[in-house]
Amino acid sequence: MTYRKDIDGLRAIAVLSVIAFHSGLDFTSGGYVGVDAFFVISGFIITNMIYREVKENEFNYIDFYKRRAARLLPAFIITLLLVFAFGFYFYTTKSFDKLGKEIFFSSLGAANILFAQGANYFAEDSAYQPLMHLWSLGVEEQFYLVWPTLLLIAFRISDVTVIPLTGIALVITTLMVISATNDGNSKAYFLLQYRANELLIGSLTALFLAKYQNNKVKDNYKRYLSYLGLLLMIAPVLLYDENTAFPGYNALLPCIGVALIIAFPNRGIVTKILSHGILVLMGLISYPLYLFHQPLVSFVRYFELEMPAYIIFITIATLSSLMAMATYHYIEKPIRNIARSSSIKSSVTIVGLCLFIPALAAVGFIVAKSNGLPERFKYLNKFALEVTKFHSSTFHDNHERGLNIKNTEYGKVLFVGDSVLQQYVLPFSIAIGLGAAEVDTVTRGGCVLLKGVEFNDKYADISCNDLRESLYNSQKKYDYVVISQSWELYQESVTNFPIGKEIYDRWADFINQTIEHFLQYADEIIIIGAHPRVSGTTSLQPSIRLTKESYLHGLRSLEIVNVSGINSASRFFHEFENISGVTILEPHEIFCSPNCTLSSDIWSYYRDSQHITSAATNFVVERIKHTLATRAGE
Repeated sequence: MTYRKDIDGLRAIAVLSVIAFHSGLDFTSGGYVGVDAFFVISGFIITNMIYREVKENEFNYIDFYKRRAARLLPAFIITLLLVFAFGFYFYTTKSFDKLGKEIFFSSLGAANILFAQGANYFAEDSAYQPLMHLWSLGVEEQFYLVWPTLLLIAFRISDVTVIPLTGIALVITTLMVISATNDGNSKAYFLLQYRANELLIGSLTALFLAKYQNNKVKDNYKRYLSYLGLLLMIAPVLLYDENTAFPGYNALLPCIGVALIIAFPNRGIVTKILSHGILVLMGLISYPLYLFHQPLVSFVRYFELEMPAYIIFITIATLSSLMAMATYHYIEKPIRNIARSSSIKSSVTIVGLCLFIPALAAVGFIVAKSNGLPERFKYLNKFALEVTKFHSSTFHDNHERGLNIKNTEYGKVLFVGDSVLQQYVLPFSIAIGLGAAEVDTVTRGGCVLLKGVEFNDKYADISCNDLRESLYNSQKKYDYVVISQSWELYQESVTNFPIGKEIYDRWADFINQTIEHFLQYADEIIIIGAHPRVSGTTSLQPSIRLTKESYLHGLRSLEIVNVSGINSASRFFHEFENISGVTILEPHEIFCSPNCTLSSDIWSYYRDSQHITSAATNFVVERIKHTLATRAGE
């Protein structure tokens, strides 16, 4: 096909939108639609290539996938190696374990399948999400595997049927993604069957242009259509945000916009702007630019560099552009030129590239199976290994997430809540003299289990709503039911919050319903109130760079930063003690009565801003015993 500068200009707009979104620029809250633009462009380019080669009897699977490998693998391999090296040196075992899984699935072109099992693309904590953007590469790679064969089958049936069959596939996949999005299915964001319609929009555009051309359309009409296309592409970048139902209907606007610009090139201002040299250059390097930007964003977030969003955008765009330009000119282009030939050198080069994939997959597998490769601490930093031990989660060492109610009529204690509740399961159990076998739990991180809550649970492998339903269907009786959660979170996910209520008051009705329910089945209900939020924990994370001196220095920097909020919450929660059978346990009293104690002389009691370490267990046990004895004395 004839090279078109404006398509590279479209790529540049798409990648800049994504970088701006990940950098946190407020006015580009819908910048994630740049990925959808890439899908349309990819569908157009690939279908155009296959159509031309089929018509000329030149299509060959080996040549097709050689070109794909030469195009995709160099920057992809560099990205995975860069992220692996960073994680190896800086990440904790838990974070490195997660990264190992992502490297494994990404290497196999299945990152989207992994993230569809429970990941939030819009999560604010991007410090540990260097490969989240590779879900889109998974979608494209899977499309490249199936589309050439489907297209060839359509050609074999008849040239006349190619466009109608593609149109039918487009309609079916569009209906599928609209239905899934309307049902709140988070998998609609990641999986091929729900994103195929966007690639097929590009494919259908290519087929129409190849068969019918558009020479009969007046240039003025083409200009108007390109203006409309640019509006449909840019408006979502400015107007959409993380709460927009997506992909569904809303993804169609930028996709149609891109298709219009591609379908109707002209001598107007839109085509001229998109054909500008700077945008064309950025379009040429857009693929490695896209791959490199997200790791750089995550590195900036990891080091907690306090920079305005526009500075982050400029920094990330500049650094990733320089890296992308070097990769494109000195690695990608030479490899692509070699791949075009039929020489032995070409075959050896492509085979060598492809062998990196199982090697990287094996590395990711080893990291994940070893739970984050703790051996790196054993051999490179034994102090970090010790920190890992004392910063571990006592809940996950003794219990499992989800519904864990033993099949008996009577139990000692039931714990209900999210991850901040989990950290008190072992200390509370020890304080009242119970072992793990006597404890029931219904818990999952990022999940509200209060009665009456309507919860929008998009990104999880265990359904929060199913847990809640099973919990309140149980009629098992207990001595204690212990309830807690991160009360300051869940701004958008609880869809039936009362309007206009303060941050804690909005929970009142749900807490009352929960108390009323469990008073039928429990002798005493204990509600754990507002949790301290502690700053200074990042520098204490176990990593190869951590030293004992820096750790001990960091202990002195630990500080509770939400004291005023805790005081307000305390007045709110103690109102519930007027209800017979209800006791309030204040985490602030555990750690700050009379003075705040956030560490021993050698170990932190907090592993992050809200979750306590295993080193805090004995301290918390004694404080809970004291608090419960004091409450009983009152």
